Amino acid sequence: MPLTGSYLGDAAAAVTFVAAMLVLVCRWIYGYWKRRGVPFLEPESVFGNFKEILLSRKYFGEGLQELYWRLQPHPYGGIFVSLRPALLVRDPDLIKSCLVKDFNHFQHRGFKVDEKHDPLSAHLFNLGGPRWRALRTKLTPTFTSGKMRLMFPLMEACARDMVAVLQPLADGRQEVEIKEWNARFTTDVIGTCAFGIQCNSLRDPESEFRKMGRSIFNSPLRTLFNFVLVRIGYLLHINSVSPECERFFVGVVRDTVDYRKKNAVARNDFVNLLLELQEKGQVQPDHESADTGKKVAHSPDIDFTFTDDLFAAQCFVFFVAGFETSSTTMSFCIHELAVNPDVQDRLRSEVDSVLCRHGGEVTYDAVQEMTYLDMVVAETLRKYPPVANLSRACTEPYNLPGTSVRIENPVKVIIPVYAIHHDPKYYPDPEKFDPERFTEEGKASRHHFVYLPFGEGPRICIGMRFGLLQAKLGIACLVSKFVFSATSKTPVKLRMDPKSAVTSSIGGINVRISARTRNDGEWCIPRK
Repeated sequence: MPLTGSYLGDAAAAVTFVAAMLVLVCRWIYGYWKRRGVPFLEPESVFGNFKEILLSRKYFGEGLQELYWRLQPHPYGGIFVSLRPALLVRDPDLIKSCLVKDFNHFQHRGFKVDEKHDPLSAHLFNLGGPRWRALRTKLTPTFTSGKMRLMFPLMEACARDMVAVLQPLADGRQEVEIKEWNARFTTDVIGTCAFGIQCNSLRDPESEFRKMGRSIFNSPLRTLFNFVLVRIGYLLHINSVSPECERFFVGVVRDTVDYRKKNAVARNDFVNLLLELQEKGQVQPDHESADTGKKVAHSPDIDFTFTDDLFAAQCFVFFVAGFETSSTTMSFCIHELAVNPDVQDRLRSEVDSVLCRHGGEVTYDAVQEMTYLDMVVAETLRKYPPVANLSRACTEPYNLPGTSVRIENPVKVIIPVYAIHHDPKYYPDPEKFDPERFTEEGKASRHHFVYLPFGEGPRICIGMRFGLLQAKLGIACLVSKFVFSATSKTPVKLRMDPKSAVTSSIGGINVRISARTRNDGEWCIPRK
């Protein structure tokens, strides 16, 4: 018999009761930081403080930048990612504590890893705890400067190909969307350096590797469930990539490995180093460590099985991280050179001078000697960090230094890299592109932890050297052969794409490309 006298009344009462309970639960959750006496921002809705970000209306970096300024002058503050509490850390010393000094409390990034249903998710970037530490230890010798030197000829061949395919466009002084060309270049670099495969993306924009690269970063829904709504994504088995993409990468790795084993093929590339790790349990150490620049110390053996799926996952993340972040960095750099011709002229002068000392050849040592190029790339990464924020999930209860705040497992600490890089306290007139910020004196004048394009501490990007090398090589080759200038489609301030998983501009990067003339400077005669 109906409690209210009618079934419709009972249904309405039940709905009202459930709604009231949900409101009470939300109020309890959103009182998390208030109960702990932590300064916090009131949630706007069930999206917490992330409504515009989660609905892809606002670029992640700019959304966090608003929260960053709303929390001023507090060194930290509580926020909510939907119904999950998180701590936004603004102070460089506290950032250093979380990333380095007290790293044992923040070993996880808090991203989804589901090896059974999503084998490509089990890569170094996502893993945490003992498995991450073991894999990091094993892979570190893969990214030393010595290994980069061996891979450099493969990269340089791709750079020459890029110059060759752009030359007809430059001869006609055409307008180009340079990001697509840079993405093709870095795709070819990763294809040859990781898989030993000639992708030919520069000459064929519909090559399989290029199509897969586009598909990975064109799925905001997958990004949302794999990096933000992690638990829901795990329960729903939402994979990090499409089934087609997974089959492609697993198949490419399997075929490449089988071919090399059967034919005893060895190349100076990533697959060869991983094969060495799989077969011998370690990569032969180089003269120095990729993380510290010091001699590699012998560490005790770690029980670790390098399966075929784990092999494929590392190749996958090498491809994803390597081609997209470097191509966007190159593209943002070309944009800034186009709208700042004085910087472009000075950079070209340095490139010409260094190449002359090396007989006109673009060598590994030549790129390392280009100090102004290093400053230009550093300023590009400052203004346009590829990853807008760093996040670390608390794995052990942690008392924030100098405060009474206790961070519990699994609350995330969020470090707003983009906001810090655009804080005039650290970088006066932050929207100005000024490579002089990265002179030795300029770097020494700032706190080390206000420049974080690659993260910092034990989880600093392991491929940092590779990424910087291919970006610098690409930029050096482009400015040595071409002149870039702004067009009617080149805005002074770019608009960031809110749907992209990495920092990327809406509408790409449009510039005019022109071939250099003899009047542009004295050219060297290359060695024969």
